Amino acid sequence: MLNISQSSWRSVSLSVLMMITTSVSSQINSALTTEIDEALKSRCLNSNQTAVSVVQVPEGKVIYSRNVQTPLLPASIMKIITTATALHYLGPEYRFTTQFLYTGKRIGRVIQGDLVVRGGGDPKLSSEQLWSIATRIKASGVNEITGNLVIDTHFFDGYDRAPAWDDEGTTQRAYDAKLSPFSINFNTIAVYVSPGVAVGAPLNISLDPAQTYIQAQNLGKTTRGGRYTISVSRNHESLANQASAMSDGVAEEIYVRGSLPVGAKEQVVYLSVNNPTRYAAETFRAFLQQAGVKMNGSIQITSTPVVGTELYNHTSSSLSLILKDLNTYSNNFTAEQIIKTIAADRYGAPGSHAEGLRLSMDFLRLLRIDTQNLTLVDGSGLSRKNRFTAKAMTDLLAAMYPRFDTGPDFLASLRVMGAYGVLSNRLSNSPAHGQIRAKTGSLSGVSTLAGYVASHTGQLFAYALFENQNQCGYTGADRIEDRIITAIHNYGGTSAGSVAQK
Repeated sequence: MLNISQSSWRSVSLSVLMMITTSVSSQINSALTTEIDEALKSRCLNSNQTAVSVVQVPEGKVIYSRNVQTPLLPASIMKIITTATALHYLGPEYRFTTQFLYTGKRIGRVIQGDLVVRGGGDPKLSSEQLWSIATRIKASGVNEITGNLVIDTHFFDGYDRAPAWDDEGTTQRAYDAKLSPFSINFNTIAVYVSPGVAVGAPLNISLDPAQTYIQAQNLGKTTRGGRYTISVSRNHESLANQASAMSDGVAEEIYVRGSLPVGAKEQVVYLSVNNPTRYAAETFRAFLQQAGVKMNGSIQITSTPVVGTELYNHTSSSLSLILKDLNTYSNNFTAEQIIKTIAADRYGAPGSHAEGLRLSMDFLRLLRIDTQNLTLVDGSGLSRKNRFTAKAMTDLLAAMYPRFDTGPDFLASLRVMGAYGVLSNRLSNSPAHGQIRAKTGSLSGVSTLAGYVASHTGQLFAYALFENQNQCGYTGADRIEDRIITAIHNYGGTSAGSVAQK
């Protein structure tokens, strides 16, 4: 009679279970590999410039790997690096501060001296907030400023764009806004255009915020019908404009051309401004005057720190909330302001791109991420000089996930795709909808996607998808990425299995 001990039965049972689990997981990983491989066979992709990395978190086990060590253009998923770096050095509760000071003496309701605004890099300061500050200053008992409105910009260095952008041209688009430690409305202005009351009438134009510093030249007409042909542009910076940057008068003009048919809906166009510090200062002065504060002097902008008596401090919302907006709307301006702020906070003013990006690299090395083939030249990913690898991206995602100090805020900064809110239509018909955290990226011929996705069994995976030099168009590239994300959700269902490498 065969006599098998209880311990032997356990050993046999465990071996059989392991064989079954390994077999099932191998089949599942094989299905995932096949699905991703099929997605990457699209003729519009450049096989040498396409990379896919999928790892299980928090274990960091590689699930799929293709060209993961190839340095490629990250486009806007560069903001993931900026987000992680900012949370590490500044902390989730960091708040940008804009200080309002005065020099000289305050006698009764009169400040016999200058009113000073010391910019602190706040990327979310708005004209509405400036209006509120102006009314607060009035309510505090200030009726008159005998001196100048002085803007202290020493918090940042003199570059109003990422230095790497100098060779890549400039635009007037809102996504290409200039930088300043004292900024409002993302350093853009809104131009509202609607048709006149009758055919042949001039178009109706308004600016927000409205002020005399920027004026609109209305060259458009109202038509009986036809296409919308509206174009809005501002004058390019000229010698006259540069000369007026430190004095009063009109420094910028906006030209509205084209036509709108009678009854057409109002159109809004956002333009960046040439001189963001002056733009913010002019807006604030106008609000002070509207609130009843007499301003006797002119606007002066200085990079030298100004000492004064505190009148009011404005603090932003927490960094964690600002980063949520950054990654939801992919705001380049916010990313670049944050990079310079990291440097100013860590090393002292003035903050620069060079120091902020060096801190980003230091942070990656702290996480033991291989930075040998990486190139970081801005915080937003707008430059085509950036280079990142799919492996470095999933290594970063895997490292950030379990961190108690910053991990929850980092994860929450990535928008949910396919459900629950703003910009969530993509992947809404996928079984993975609502189970995806992602940051998108796109440039001409470049599409990227990175973040986390949960499988149908609840396991979590970090992924990085790079499609460089592709000819798929935005929709075609998205379709390939969506297929891969859905495959990870559908087939990434076991914790063991073979690794697919290409």
